[in-house]
Amino acid sequence: MDQALIAAARQHYQAGHRAEAAAAYRQLLDHTPDHPEALLLLGLILADCGDATLAEDLLRRAVAVSPGNAMAWHSLAMLLQTRGDDSGAVPLFETAVALQPGFAPAANDLGASLHRLGRRAQALAAFERAIAADPDFVGPRFNRATALAEMKRRDEAVAGFQDVLARDPSSREAWYSLGVTLTDLGRLDLAERACRQAIALDPAYDDATTQLAQVLERAHRGDEAAQVLLEHGRRLGVVVRPSTGEGKRRVLIIAGAASCNVRASYLFDAARYSTVAIHLPPSDPDAAAALAATLPPCDIAFNAIANMDRAGPFLETAEALIGRLGCPVLNPPAKVARTRRDSTPLELAGIPGLEVPATRRVGRDELAALDIPVGVPVLVRPTGSHGGEDLVRVGDRAEMAALLAALPHPEFYLTPYVDYRSPDGMYRKYRLIFVDRRVFPYHLAVNQDWLVHYFRADMEHQAALRQEEEAFLEDWRSVFPGRLGEAVEEVARRLDLDYAGIDCSITADGTVLLFEANASMLVHLHDPTETFAYKYRAVPRIFAALDRMVESHLLPDRMVESHLLPDRMVESRLLP
Repeated sequence: MDQALIAAARQHYQAGHRAEAAAAYRQLLDHTPDHPEALLLLGLILADCGDATLAEDLLRRAVAVSPGNAMAWHSLAMLLQTRGDDSGAVPLFETAVALQPGFAPAANDLGASLHRLGRRAQALAAFERAIAADPDFVGPRFNRATALAEMKRRDEAVAGFQDVLARDPSSREAWYSLGVTLTDLGRLDLAERACRQAIALDPAYDDATTQLAQVLERAHRGDEAAQVLLEHGRRLGVVVRPSTGEGKRRVLIIAGAASCNVRASYLFDAARYSTVAIHLPPSDPDAAAALAATLPPCDIAFNAIANMDRAGPFLETAEALIGRLGCPVLNPPAKVARTRRDSTPLELAGIPGLEVPATRRVGRDELAALDIPVGVPVLVRPTGSHGGEDLVRVGDRAEMAALLAALPHPEFYLTPYVDYRSPDGMYRKYRLIFVDRRVFPYHLAVNQDWLVHYFRADMEHQAALRQEEEAFLEDWRSVFPGRLGEAVEEVARRLDLDYAGIDCSITADGTVLLFEANASMLVHLHDPTETFAYKYRAVPRIFAALDRMVESHLLPDRMVESHLLPDRMVESRLLP
């Protein structure tokens, strides 16, 4: 009987008839409860079907009855990895690799889990072991290059991605990742070519298009960048993304076809929501009726247009569209419009404990003629720039002349520089997020240089700084006591946005120094899980607050059908 059931189950499994194979394996287990093949393959079938609990039980029984079976250990590890338990998966992958040293997929998957845990040196070794075991296996070569890039060994990463492309020129992920790494190295011509190749392979590749626009911006080719994003928005049309989890709410993401949007896919991720995204054309409110007719019903809308220096051409179109939706709207454009850098000092004037340096919007001629007193530097940045791109501290007229010679932009923001060094000589920048006007800490960046951004701060390799950040995330009011915390909370009330945030510091005299306050604040949870375990406690509170806000804003008795079109948005990730 066992032989007949095994033969039938194998035949069904190899033919892709999973239900019939599962039935045969169940019957076999009824007759022989510890049959190793039935335990393993039925476990794999159930894992594919989403029955993770029973699958795990079967796979654990499989390794118990057949402890020398590397495939069983690997399958159990993959199940844990899929549900996010990389810490639990690592020793199981290690067992599989030890049992079968030439088992390249197990070594590659071990590297993927180690990578997510932040153990990058060990991940690198695992990827190299997979390559040695199977030199033709492209996945670990891509993963190795990705790890090298994140370790800031960028020249080696470039060589790694080029090696992948020599083997598989059709890999859009490798072209895109090569473009990102070349951008970080400042090799903009080659980065542009790589991004364009990724887009040629997949014209709907959103990340590659965004990266190409960033490359063009850095090369001071802003008009070309704007045209790339405009054409991309038109090509995409309405992008429908179904929930990959149990998300029952459908959110309409209203964006502009330009570099002016907050990354809403991080706020409303596919595990929690179905989303419909539309990139509006500029200065075309008459198109609102036609646009509205293309949209499926949604529970709620989120205006992602957030960078007010670039949002102008899209706001009127957004307002016209919103007027036709018939659903609640988060972050209405009229409120977001008040967050331009030169408007913020007026909007937030008079808050005790808060300093907002005056910011002016000026042209090139005015900057060239500016008299800069000795010892009183100013900050100059092109309007619309972000992430510290082209932000310069200028101390005299010669430095101003050099800046104007290097930057072709017609308009700039001019802000007095305020020294915000802490007593230990370091510079600290805090990011706090406002959800429904409540305050949530997001991160703390500490650096030796005044130009502080999280990607510039070496938080990953500074345990003491991470401890400081953890304390801030656990109790932000302990860092902003008394009137400092009250000042932050008043900023949240004054902005009056459903989603926004601030970057700020605390001066030596105990004042909150505001750098910016707007709806463009990026929030994600992509840091290595083991190194930044405390973030995986703190950041989900922001997402939970967003979920509560969505529910509180829904119209009574309104819920749309959850069935959507196939996903058209693909994110770059480590390859299996």
